[in-house]
Amino acid sequence: MATPAVVAPLVVVVTSSPDAPFVRRLAAELTLFGYRVELQARVGTEGDLRELLARSGGAALIAVDQGSQTAEVVVGESATGGPARRERERIDPRRRADTNAAVLAERFRARLTELGIAPSASSEEAPSPPAPPAPPRPAPEPDRRLWLAAALGVASGGLGALPEAALEIRAFPARFVSTSAFGKLALSPANVRSDAGSADVRLVSGGVLIDAYPWRARDFAFKAGLGALLVNASMSGHAADSAGKGRDASVLVAAGMFETGVTLRVAPRVSAELGGFIGACSPRVGVHFEGQHIADYGQPFFGGSLGVAIGVF
Repeated sequence: MATPAVVAPLVVVVTSSPDAPFVRRLAAELTLFGYRVELQARVGTEGDLRELLARSGGAALIAVDQGSQTAEVVVGESATGGPARRERERIDPRRRADTNAAVLAERFRARLTELGIAPSASSEEAPSPPAPPAPPRPAPEPDRRLWLAAALGVASGGLGALPEAALEIRAFPARFVSTSAFGKLALSPANVRSDAGSADVRLVSGGVLIDAYPWRARDFAFKAGLGALLVNASMSGHAADSAGKGRDASVLVAAGMFETGVTLRVAPRVSAELGGFIGACSPRVGVHFEGQHIADYGQPFFGGSLGVAIGVF
């Protein structure tokens, strides 16, 4: 024999703003408790609340006045077996709208239950629909083992500030260690002048680096390392009394350096990098005119750079 369907009590919510978030949330909470909820728009002071309840055919009516921050519940004579009951609750302006709605819905449910307007038992015991399966999480981006880095910086070491460009190929044999091969090119020559003449000095260098990453987060890392490199200085000089005749020379020296820096990953394959370095050549690069020492480079040299690195694979 089929069990007759249980009809949940009807609660009418009247308000001048049926689409307000607070009102929608209050109606949703009452529905979850097992009531049938009907939203009605109220214009001005349209009739007495008991008359509105009687016309609606509901078991109870809740009038929301967001202007005065109140919500009033009205229960008719047919439900209470006596005179109509009216109770007012104040909406706490310090709370979020959804919190106020949940608190008031629970108070109204408890009060209506005391007055004999309990939620439908079948509604309360109905199993909740299964939650939809969570979408599969994308596989994490693997760490790139090979990176290409390019940077612009300024170096100094006795010849003044020299803007330079750098290119680096970096491999990660382990997560916290990298090995690199790099090259640097001074973008403009250093000009050295004295009473004896003038010379333009161009610097090109290249070498290898080993960096450690003692602190590395998901998108931020600190690194420090040691490098060995060769520095080539090409000099083109003119003596003051040479009547336009000049002399070219080139010298290649070894150098060592210490570097440190920070990296910020801005995309899975792209990082911004800020670094600094200090090192020394052995021997130093000297500039001489007719045996007279004019300038030198490399003991020490130092500088900083800003660049970007791109993960290849």
